[in-house]
Amino acid sequence: MANRIKELDGSSITPDSGKPLEAVRGSSAVGSAGGGASGSSGSSGSASDSVYITQSARTLAGLSQAVQDSPDVDSARVATLQQSIGAGLYNVDPDRIAGLMLQLEQDLNGTASQ
Repeated sequence: MANRIKELDGSSITPDSGKPLEAVRGSSAVGSAGGGASGSSGSSGSASDSVYITQSARTLAGLSQAVQDSPDVDSARVATLQQSIGAGLYNVDPDRIAGLMLQLEQDLNGTASQ
């Protein structure tokens, strides 16, 4: 099934087409502000393509980068927990864990905590 994008030169872009996007478009690069688009279909007023990145997308990209930059294991935290468990000082609070799990579920579902 071909995916058609309006206002292209009538051809379709498919995953197996092997055509680069710019060759299919036949116009200037996305976001460029040129006077006239080469290969346009005769329209006198050319509109430049643009992309708008929402604040949510920027925040998500920042969080993704922070996760990638952080170490996989917090060695200092692991050492502290090992010492606490070894000394018998580590206490598990099941009510706190259950509350945090419910809070996570509510956050994932987009509902407000009650």
